[in-house]
Amino acid sequence: MELYLKLFEVLFPVFFIVGIGFLLGKKNPNFDTSFITSYAGNFGTPALVIFSLTSTGVTFDIFAEYFIYALILLSSFALIGLVFLILMKVNWAWV
Repeated sequence: MELYLKLFEVLFPVFFIVGIGFLLGKKNPNFDTSFITSYAGNFGTPALVIFSLTSTGVTFDIFAEYFIYALILLSSFALIGLVFLILMKVNWAWV
């Protein structure tokens, strides 16, 4: 029974929100979704990231280590992209 309660706790909010979206879409097919998109991007995503970082027990040392790995990867991809741009002789007028 405990498993069913956990499934309900996880799945009910998802299907509830999907149901609201379905009903709003049926009621007004030209519903403007820009507010919902910007709200989810500006509020929902940072809240999800902060919640996941605080609830999983990630220490600052682990976070800093993976942050350095991410910076190394981003720098590597940027350098590889620049090399390809130079090899392809891209016009730099847009910069």
